[in-house]
Amino acid sequence: MKKATDLLDKYNSGIATDEEKVTVESWYLKYKTEATDLSQQKIEQEYLLGLEKLTRHMDHSSSLRLWPRMVAAAVLFFVLGIGIFFVFRPARQQERISYRQNEIGIGGNRAVLTLADGRNISLTDAVNGTIAEEPGIKVTKTRDGQLLYTLSGKPSAQQKVAYNTITTPKGGQYQVILPDGTRVWLNAASSLEYPTAFSAAERKVVLKGEAYFEVARQFPKKVPFIVQTDRAKVEVLGTHFNVNAYDNEPFTKTTLLEGKVSVSYPESAHAVVLTPDQQAWNDKKAGLNTAIRVITVDPEFEIAWKKGWFMFNDERIESIMRKISRWYDVEVVYEGKITAQQVFGGTVNRFENVSKVLEMLELTNAVHFKIEGRKITVMP
Repeated sequence: MKKATDLLDKYNSGIATDEEKVTVESWYLKYKTEATDLSQQKIEQEYLLGLEKLTRHMDHSSSLRLWPRMVAAAVLFFVLGIGIFFVFRPARQQERISYRQNEIGIGGNRAVLTLADGRNISLTDAVNGTIAEEPGIKVTKTRDGQLLYTLSGKPSAQQKVAYNTITTPKGGQYQVILPDGTRVWLNAASSLEYPTAFSAAERKVVLKGEAYFEVARQFPKKVPFIVQTDRAKVEVLGTHFNVNAYDNEPFTKTTLLEGKVSVSYPESAHAVVLTPDQQAWNDKKAGLNTAIRVITVDPEFEIAWKKGWFMFNDERIESIMRKISRWYDVEVVYEGKITAQQVFGGTVNRFENVSKVLEMLELTNAVHFKIEGRKITVMP
């Protein structure tokens, strides 16, 4: 049944081919069942039965003709306890969402660059081209929304190390190419401090919030690249990884996609070395000498934000709403009791209006929303 689950993952992530979409949608039309008022045991039985039917359907679907995709179908799944529940609802049957008139702006490339002399440059408003020059370095804003550092001369040995900081607001993101060629994607409500020229001993940056790194190997020597957060130290030579270190998240997480990284936390006695598809995280409330937890994950969920997606994988509503709050720059409050065991999964484009994201969640009938200005109220 792994083929079936892989196909459903691709369909819900929006990356299925036309032929694969036909397979899933024709399977649904042939085997759909009413999915209301089911017990958890029944949900699990229906899920396993559905996967078995989809597997058989895949084996006999090669002769299917392509037909227009059901553009009116809203496809979503959520996980409740041990069961997975797929919901297919025609858009024409959905009730009009009353809060559409309170539409909230979408996030984008927004950031402020703070230079070593204290000057602030709004990258949102700055024109493309050279925006600053400091000793030995030129800073350029490119047409595709990147901040590029290039050497404009050889720094002198007596030159004092200068630091720049790029900060994204809520609703912002930005990409930086550091002086050594390392690429950094900065998520919303985050900041990165870095020297305008790295030393021969180490390449160290300080992160608050979340960023994805593709560390350059093209350095004269094997100089380690270090990401320092308030609770973690990640050390690499050349690799691809994501660090989530938001103050309002219960864990600091480091996820590796390529290469190797060493991760340490102040309360842990020893560092751990990650291999691809592994994630290290710690509970911020943990005491001293607490072991670092290492788990295997699908890194696509961790870097979906970099590719312009929200991907929720068995997430509680509080975790989802923290992401929504950072990206759409909204306040989130709760009214009534949300069942603690409910976790959600699904995929939606980050550049959709917030109402689209909320509609997706509301399709589960497990949660509902109200918007007043820039405040979203979450209700059972």
